[in-house]
Amino acid sequence: MTTLEAEQSPEAPAPLAGPVDIEPAEIEPGHEQPTPPRPPRFPAFDGLRAIAAGTVVGVHVGFVSGLSLRNTSVGVYTARLEIGVAVFFLISGFLLYRPFTVSHLAGQPRPKTGAFWIRRLLRIVPAYWVALFVTTAVLHPSAAETLPGWHEILSHYLFVQIYWPSQIFYGITQSWTLCVEMSFYLLLPLYAVVIARRSASQPPGRRLGRELTGLGILVAISLAWRFWVLANQQGHSAVFGVMPSWLPGDLDLFSLGMLLAVLSAWFHLRDSEPGWMSRRWFPLACWLLAGVTFWGVSHLGLPRTAIFTKSDIDIARQILYGAFGFFLLLPAVFGPQHRGLIRRGLQSWPMASLGVISYGVYLWHQTLLDTLVKYYPDWFGMKVFFNVGFWGMFGEVFGAAVVVAAVSYFVIEKPALRAKRFFSWFDASAKAPGSTAAAPAPAADPVVPAEGTGG
Repeated sequence: MTTLEAEQSPEAPAPLAGPVDIEPAEIEPGHEQPTPPRPPRFPAFDGLRAIAAGTVVGVHVGFVSGLSLRNTSVGVYTARLEIGVAVFFLISGFLLYRPFTVSHLAGQPRPKTGAFWIRRLLRIVPAYWVALFVTTAVLHPSAAETLPGWHEILSHYLFVQIYWPSQIFYGITQSWTLCVEMSFYLLLPLYAVVIARRSASQPPGRRLGRELTGLGILVAISLAWRFWVLANQQGHSAVFGVMPSWLPGDLDLFSLGMLLAVLSAWFHLRDSEPGWMSRRWFPLACWLLAGVTFWGVSHLGLPRTAIFTKSDIDIARQILYGAFGFFLLLPAVFGPQHRGLIRRGLQSWPMASLGVISYGVYLWHQTLLDTLVKYYPDWFGMKVFFNVGFWGMFGEVFGAAVVVAAVSYFVIEKPALRAKRFFSWFDASAKAPGSTAAAPAPAADPVVPAEGTGG
């Protein structure tokens, strides 16, 4: 399946753009410390969201068209396009945690927790509720999208369906990642409070040590959670089957994004960055490493079906997904952002525009895909399900998703973000130090179910 959101802030749209987080810069410019003249910008992140959104659409089209199952040589790669979920989670970890780690390392006041939570709700909830209502109450593109009773309906509107095995495959199936994101939003400010507690008098180096230690603990918790859940899946409650999709199981992915945030803040506050990060070969080397990890995870022998039972090999899959996202993000975080084909490509108008509306692409593409299969079962004389060309179906679904996502962004998402002015938390003092980015979209929100959740 898929999933979406990390973010940044302003309301000004990127050069026209959008997933996962398609939101105006979430983190507003601020003073990190007297030394650097201005906080850094990360204009390539919208392009990263566009890539993640494309992979999310690709993994679902690959399954529905039958390519992932009928073509062994290609299917091992299309089935692993769910890797975009990891990219979304890393983006969220980086963009959302950076203001908190900047304030900690610089010895400044933390961003306001209330402001953070309200912005997250405004960014995610309105567009999701509209998409959920249209999908389940109007279109009914598949039986799985129909919610039978008010208990089931409420669970989906409150982002808690992943905690009930009977509901995780219903509604907007890829929204399981939104449930994970919402859990992360609740945790992040509280985690920042714990990490910065009683550290005001400590030297910067000690604060950095606390940050790195905290991230190590999060990764350890994530790995321990996955090993424990996998060890208890057989012969225990069905809830163990969905527990890998809960936040603890993906804390390692968020932590990798948070690690990039900590290192980025540290280098910026010291006004220096390792010289090799500015070399021309750095972006290409990072993406080559990302390509190697993608090739490696594609040949682990993982199932190519949209839904599969977790096994011990899932640990290796998770590690390689995290490495892929880490290497993919590196050039967008470090080095001169105006230099190199990779960075310029990510910042180009088409990529940035798709990045801004990527949240809508994430929300709507599965509904559009299911609608195509339901109402147009015969496509040019062929049965659609498991029997059509991948690129034709991908182009049709992705194109329709872009149109719907653009409407969602300008009619629902952007106006919803403006509602922040009605909340007292959003005053001048609430502006957090950190970074600004080319108006992104909701994160990632969101995304393909990393473990594949049907659909």
